[in-house]
Amino acid sequence: MRNMATKNVLLLALVILAIFASGCTGKELSAEEIAAQMLEKQDSIEDYSYTMHMTSYIGKKVVENELKTIYKKPHMIKNFIEEPGKEAETLVLSDGEFRWTYDPGTNTVMKTRIPESQELTENDYLSIIKISLNDTDLSLLGTEKIEGREAYLLMATPKETGEQAPAYSMKVWIDKESWMCLGYEMYDDNGKPVSKVEIRNLKVNIGIPDSEFEFKIPEGATIKTREPGSIEPPEELSLEEAKERVGFEILTPEYLPEGYEFSHAAVYNTSETAPEGQAYEAVILKYTKGEESISITEAVYEGQAPESAIMDTAEDVSINGAEGRYLSLGGINVLKWKLGSVNLGMTVFLEKDELLRIAESIRENA
Repeated sequence: MRNMATKNVLLLALVILAIFASGCTGKELSAEEIAAQMLEKQDSIEDYSYTMHMTSYIGKKVVENELKTIYKKPHMIKNFIEEPGKEAETLVLSDGEFRWTYDPGTNTVMKTRIPESQELTENDYLSIIKISLNDTDLSLLGTEKIEGREAYLLMATPKETGEQAPAYSMKVWIDKESWMCLGYEMYDDNGKPVSKVEIRNLKVNIGIPDSEFEFKIPEGATIKTREPGSIEPPEELSLEEAKERVGFEILTPEYLPEGYEFSHAAVYNTSETAPEGQAYEAVILKYTKGEESISITEAVYEGQAPESAIMDTAEDVSINGAEGRYLSLGGINVLKWKLGSVNLGMTVFLEKDELLRIAESIRENA
């Protein structure tokens, strides 16, 4: 239930990916007919490659990133990910049997066997798209020129609003000649741009060989292997047990809304599996009131804490003088801030004022 809003946003984005990864024929098609055609044309897509240029708007600040993707049926994919603060791109490659993640900054390779249940298959993909279409209304706004190409302009909006539905709408540009997606823009519920994606250098059915997905281990790289199922579900611990298992002092809130009580804690440590310099240990504190819950995450990283792209659009807030980031996503409110070496995060369905009140009651121990 707590992941429903994020899932809906991802499903909404899959509508866009589905449009770009399909072709359709005909003239004067409505938005609904385009959606129907894209489902029918999946069989004709054997492989594709593209560069996705992403722009995020954070107040007056603009953040840009790129993702290069090469894909071949049924489940081979190669991604080059440009990350903020890193000079070299991270490579994530799935050859159908293993997933290889290479961080050139640390010269570290993580090798993970892909469980059969996680293989990307056409049926799974199509079923997700169909769910997306059930949650989204598509309308045709007209036509525009994008980089000299005539394109249809579509609007995708959630059918429902509220706690369990995304607040975002999207404009989508579809090439009239090739029926491929040329890009999309996402807007918040106030109509302000949140992010923009441009699909560049798109190539479809070019006969990408299997050798493109053969991972070659870089010279001198450290290799870490993870088997499926090697990560056991976290044990539910008391607060006292959790304090004994982490190397930092756990911070707890002095204030909780009426009716909420501590339920359990879970401890994580990635020192044996994470690439060098990226390990962390963390604790998640769960407070519940019936079916409702508050999750507080506290983590200490070996290196710099990773940046979350979804928080690029978050609002700057102050928590007892500390800088924080607040984001409301489909009714779920997320807050992130830092106290000393501890990175904190909270996810709740409560109002912003209540969320900040809880956060302000969490203080460093004297």
